[in-house]
Amino acid sequence: MDPSRAARMGNAGRFNITRHPGLALAAVAATSVIAAVQYRRSALIRNEKAQKNSPDSPNFYVSVDRSGGGI
Repeated sequence: MDPSRAARMGNAGRFNITRHPGLALAAVAATSVIAAVQYRRSALIRNEKAQKNSPDSPNFYVSVDRSGGGI
């Protein structure tokens, strides 16, 4: 086996980003979407808990997302 072929076969197990730029871009995009959804979810939960436990209106808590509408 010639040395150049042996060198190429040595890196066969590693992901080569220059050969698969679309796959790398898709992975980055998917990771970004998942991170954004998780951040938004935690922000909504944190805000709902803060509103629910607020000393200003402890008995009049209505979540805007689940209120069923408005004017």
